[in-house]
Amino acid sequence: MQAVILAAGAGSRLRPLTLDTPKTLLPLHDLPLIEHILNALPDTITEIILVVGYKRVQVHRRLGSTWKGRPIQYVLQTKQAGTGDALHRTKQYLHNRFLVLNGDDLYTKADLEHLIAHPIAILLHTTMAPVLSSALLDKAGNFVGIENHAPAHEEKRQVCGAYVLDERFFHYPLVSVLVRGRQELSVPHTLVELSKDIPVHAEQASWWQPVGTLAELQEARAHLSYGSCNVTFDGS
Repeated sequence: MQAVILAAGAGSRLRPLTLDTPKTLLPLHDLPLIEHILNALPDTITEIILVVGYKRVQVHRRLGSTWKGRPIQYVLQTKQAGTGDALHRTKQYLHNRFLVLNGDDLYTKADLEHLIAHPIAILLHTTMAPVLSSALLDKAGNFVGIENHAPAHEEKRQVCGAYVLDERFFHYPLVSVLVRGRQELSVPHTLVELSKDIPVHAEQASWWQPVGTLAELQEARAHLSYGSCNVTFDGS
């Protein structure tokens, strides 16, 4: 099974740390962010496709052509046009089912193993905190939509940027959404269209940590265990 990691972003919300370093190489104790993500990959992943852009030479220099025996294929995204655009750039290299992960989010290996047990799936994180959008589920518990400005008193389901997809995803036109003032082609919003024809299992995350801002970076560092390169997450 292949894993696609979307790691082309410039990390503008993490400046000044990303002025000279791509966000995926920002240190989290003993390892850069990308290596924590790679360590969480299920054992059944045999190939890694890494979408790179901003300061990509540094990423290639750090990781090389293999990761613990798994070959790495680098795919370039020159313009930041969203996760959907990034994923479409890998289309020619993909076959059968594949795992897709954001390159600026931390996951547990157990959650990703549970995710890939389903034919088509999305990872969601439940919270009562205010969020910009919340995933919608049908009566069977499948993912069917995204709601903006969910009521504050309701439980919300954040999209974690982790998916199991297959080639049928590419049969649907990419959906464009407004993200922080610019239009981007979105994987989860396109997945809403696919869900009208194909069930999309909603897997609940036991723990998930985005690393898109300076505050989130500090939260991620606080959750990491110390003293070992084999970092584990306690899920708290």
